[in-house]
Amino acid sequence: MKQISFSSKLKTDLCKIKPTGCCRLAQMYGLLLFGRSFCREDISIRTANADTAELYSSLLKICFSVHTLLEEKNGWFVVSVPGEADRIKIVNHYSGTETDWIFNPKHVKQTCCRWAFIRGAFLACGSMNDPDKSYHLEFAVKDPTLSFAYAAFLELCGYKIKSSTRKNVTALYFNDSTVIEEFLGTMGAMGVTLELMETKIVKDMRNKLNRTTNFETANITKTVNAAMEQTKAIAFLDDNNLLGLLPPELYEVAVLRRDNPDASLSEISAMCSGNISRSGINHRLKKIIEISLDEQQKLKNKNKK
Repeated sequence: MKQISFSSKLKTDLCKIKPTGCCRLAQMYGLLLFGRSFCREDISIRTANADTAELYSSLLKICFSVHTLLEEKNGWFVVSVPGEADRIKIVNHYSGTETDWIFNPKHVKQTCCRWAFIRGAFLACGSMNDPDKSYHLEFAVKDPTLSFAYAAFLELCGYKIKSSTRKNVTALYFNDSTVIEEFLGTMGAMGVTLELMETKIVKDMRNKLNRTTNFETANITKTVNAAMEQTKAIAFLDDNNLLGLLPPELYEVAVLRRDNPDASLSEISAMCSGNISRSGINHRLKKIIEISLDEQQKLKNKNKK
């Protein structure tokens, strides 16, 4: 069974929104401008999402009473307007000229129409990564003039979008999760927006847990290494009959560490006869290590002579 992509699920969610009146024409405008072709010679869209293809076809019929042709080819859905008179009617409504790819802002003056238009544009050329992997929403625009006009339009709507060029296509994109979350919500994809929010919470919790685990692991490693260094230093003193030469306060701590290699500093503190803090135990153990290192150096120098 073919797995449904996150983009496809998002587009299906958006297709459930049924625009009316001026918003219907605005959404159709977005689908037309960013589809495969929009001119007198050819009006068509090519999409992998069946719901988008059906919406494109139905909106054309509702808005302009034209005949459409929907075909499926190798997993792609292609919708076209075969009649020349029908194509001329549609092009003239939006541009009034024969020029391809005209962006006419008069069709998106109302706030509701702007977002219907953006929704249509996304259905035609948009995509979004699975947020569990990365945050990335983009519009792949073939015509550079249209991409520039659309980026300016989005900025007018309050969204400054990034851009990059690859294989003669301009990718206009967002990669900030908060911006994408707001953008999806305004487009009307509430189901996907809630899913994105849930994914963010899970990822944040997972990252926090990983950071905590890494911190704790680092602390454990540091503690184990320190204990090994202490026991090694004490073992040298013990093996060379130097342990008993330590001052009483150091001798007591050295013996406690030797006999309790796995004990924490707090546990050794509790075993001491005097009232000494954890930091006090740590200070004494460092002093013992210094003495051991000095004695080891003396032994080395003696052996050299």
